[in-house]
Amino acid sequence: MSDNTTVSKFAKCRMLFWGFFKIAALVVGGGYAIVPAAENEFIHRKKLLTEDELLDMMAIIQSLPGIIAGNAALYIGFRAAGIIGALSALIGVATPSTLIILIIAIFLRNIDLNIPAVQGAFIGAQAAITGLIAVTAVRMILKTIKNSFTLITAVMAAAATIVFNVSPVWVIAAGAVLGITYQFAVSAKKGEPQ
Repeated sequence: MSDNTTVSKFAKCRMLFWGFFKIAALVVGGGYAIVPAAENEFIHRKKLLTEDELLDMMAIIQSLPGIIAGNAALYIGFRAAGIIGALSALIGVATPSTLIILIIAIFLRNIDLNIPAVQGAFIGAQAAITGLIAVTAVRMILKTIKNSFTLITAVMAAAATIVFNVSPVWVIAAGAVLGITYQFAVSAKKGEPQ
């Protein structure tokens, strides 16, 4: 975990709550769309997480059931401040959506979502989010692909998902098994104890 020991647990919880509140309130699209924003907020600005922990998070949150944004909040919150941090982050990420849905349900029941301006806003926001996700994917590729093993594993994972429609859970599990096997083989080749 990143070295941020000078910040109290209460301060970390406050940062987690408001950081995820802001992300959830401003990032349209949920799921993977929050990853670039979370990376900027909690790695670069607040330094509550490292880039390696973000890569670990991506593998973990995809293999767990539930909402990706909630899983990401729980992971980041727990890594930064334990159970109370996880709860603070989860409440932070859930509150804006809950409030917005309540406001829509109460006040905007009669608004036509087929208005060109509303449709245009959704199309533009989705395109921008796609760009942000692409930037995060490129950063992850540059950080993760270190040798022929990681390159081949990444290509096989992409092919399994795109061509054969294999569930991400199985792809991640297979990647983990391959990684363990590879690490044992490398250690044995170097003569290191296993």
